[in-house]
Formats: sequence, structure tokens, C-alpha cells
Amino acid sequence: MKTEKNGYLYLLITVMLFSTYEAVVKTLVNKIDPFQINFIRFLVGGLILFVFLLVKSDIKISMNDFFWLVGVGIINVVLSMSLMQLSLYMKGAQASVSAVVFSSNPIFVAVFAAIMDREKLSVNKIAGLFIGLIGILVIFEDKFITGFSDFKSPFFALLSAVFYGLYTVLGRRLSIRLGSLKMNAYSFIFGSVALLPLLLFFRIPVVRFDYSGLWQVVYLSVFVTGLAYLSYFKGLSIAGASKGSLVFFVKPALASAIAVIFLKEQMTVNLVIGTVLVILGITTVIYWNGFKEKIASNLKDFCIKWRINK
Repeated sequence: MKTEKNGYLYLLITVMLFSTYEAVVKTLVNKIDPFQINFIRFLVGGLILFVFLLVKSDIKISMNDFFWLVGVGIINVVLSMSLMQLSLYMKGAQASVSAVVFSSNPIFVAVFAAIMDREKLSVNKIAGLFIGLIGILVIFEDKFITGFSDFKSPFFALLSAVFYGLYTVLGRRLSIRLGSLKMNAYSFIFGSVALLPLLLFFRIPVVRFDYSGLWQVVYLSVFVTGLAYLSYFKGLSIAGASKGSLVFFVKPALASAIAVIFLKEQMTVNLVIGTVLVILGITTVIYWNGFKEKIASNLKDFCIKWRINK
């Protein structure tokens, strides 16, 4: 029991760190380029994870794995996380909205898993996808009212969630073969290196920025990208993979609360309803089978006790 509690503690640390990401990034707008912060934080975070691989003497990868790791690194760092950064840098962007929309990514994981891994797209997953998308549309509707410029931020966050869903499915394949620590360490480093030509082409400074935001950059690199993933891996190894999904289950509400408290963002009715629907959609996709089995088990026990008492 104590070991399982430690697993939940690691996952709690993870979700708390992940939930601060959007709010911290918002404080860096006009201080550092969105592609620049992505390059720095994933390079530093990847190197932190790589140090643990060195300690374990487990750094070997095949040439085939190398190409796959480069691919998933590009999908995650160059595409998904860059779109997320742009979402937070858009005029009128709200950290709470971006956090909720991005947290819908487990729904897209189910879709890509059905397409690529031929996992059955069961009724509960279809229902969860439908509920989650309705939640996103509710949030988008609020932005349509305020103007098209405000719509771009949640749209980029949605695209980020889609690419992150793809990254998760492909990364899961590599994790089975290489382990999550090695997969993320290499993909983070390769993904950040893939950003370097873009920085040079667009003449974006690699490490020069407004150093008044240095502590935020260090926090995002070391804690949110490095230590949070280490804590996540540790929590998964103790509590199990299914419990790890609690991270994205809790994040929408917690990230929104952080944005409201520290950034003074307003919680609109649309955002509250959308957040509830996204969480409900994620719950339906991930936990429905467990709920169904538990209900069936309780019903069976009730019938047995009723017969005995009768």
C-alpha cells in the first residue's frame, strides 16, 4: 500500500508541474521566441533524462530506432509543442483555454491507436471522442463571438493536441522496445536539434533572449520538461500505466485554476462547460471499461447476497 501511495505521489508531482506550463509560458511572451524556448527546454530536459541513461549504462540504440526517434522527436517538439507555444503567444490567448484544449489529446490517442495499431474503436471511445469534441466546440464558440483573432489560439492548441496524440501512439511503440526513459531522452534531444536549422534560417537567436525571463526558462527546462517526465516514469512504474492517465484527467481543471489565480484570467461559462465536457470525454475513453466491470461485479455480488438472504 505504501509503495502504491508513492506512485500516486510521483504522479501528483507530475501533474502539478505539467499544469504550470501554460501559465509560465504566458509570462515569457515578448521575452523569448516561442521556437527558441522549445529548443532550449527540450534540449536541456532531454540531456537531464540522458544523464539517467548514462547512470544506468543504457544508451545504445539501433539505426532503425534512431530514425524512428528522430521522427517522433520532430512530431512532438517541432510540430506539437511549437504549435502549443504559438497558441500561448497569440494575441488574446488564454493559458486556461490552451491547457484545456491540449488536455483533450488522450481522445486523439484513441483515434490514432485505432488507425495505426488497429485497436478497436469501441462504443465508449466513440462516445468519449464525441463528448470531448463538443467540449472543444463549446470553447471555440466563445472565441468566435469575441473575434477570429482569438479563435487562432485554441485552434493551434487543438492541432498541438492532435500531433501529441500521434506522438503518443508512435512513442508508445518505441517505449515498449526501448523503455519510456530512453525514448523520451533521445526524442527530446533529436527534436530540439531538428529545430536548430529553423532558428538559424529565420535568424532567431539560439540562446540570447531577455534574461529577465531566465528563471522561467530554467523552470520549464529542468522541472517541467526534465524532472516532471522522470517523476512520470517513476509513477507509471509503481502505480501502473492506467493510473498515469490521471495526469491529463486532472490537468484541465488545475491548469485553469492556476491561470485564474496567477494570471487573473476570467473563467467564462463556455470554458467551464467545455472543461467539464473534455474531462468527461477523457473519462469515457479511458475509464469506461473499468467502470463497467466494477458495476457488473457489484451487481453480481448484490444478486448473490440477495439470493442468500432470501
